[in-house]
Amino acid sequence: MSNDAIVMLREGHKELRRLIHAYRADRRPEKVEQFLRVLTVYSYIEQEGMYPRVSVLAPETEQAVVEFREEHHIAEVLAAELHDMNPGGLVHDAKARLLMDIVERHMNAEERDWFPRVRAAVGRKELQEIGAWMGKLAERAPQRPRRRAPQSAWDAVAA
Repeated sequence: MSNDAIVMLREGHKELRRLIHAYRADRRPEKVEQFLRVLTVYSYIEQEGMYPRVSVLAPETEQAVVEFREEHHIAEVLAAELHDMNPGGLVHDAKARLLMDIVERHMNAEERDWFPRVRAAVGRKELQEIGAWMGKLAERAPQRPRRRAPQSAWDAVAA
């Protein structure tokens, strides 16, 4: 497998899409758990490896990175709620489908707009270095979603 960060993220997208399609085909709850595991690792390496480095190397993409981080936040909240729920049932299925829709939208935006801009702005060597770092991050990435501590007093009241 290539160490190029964009190639690595595209491979992650393929795996996530495969899991989304598998769940949509038969709605088996255990497929949601598989999806959550892959999504958790993928999200971690993207947020800890790709986004910070690209923000420095290609500051013109910062607006997209900010939007992507917000999408990650929403996905993390839904993923943690799903992980804590009893599998099956209408609410579990609705939340799983919503999360998968959000993830698909996110992946499409990255592939359509952001990856080409990053590829044009960041050198091959840098993308390989980022990819190598992301590989190390994957080894220590969390394997399941976790709830984050409230970020503000309002979040604490709303929880």
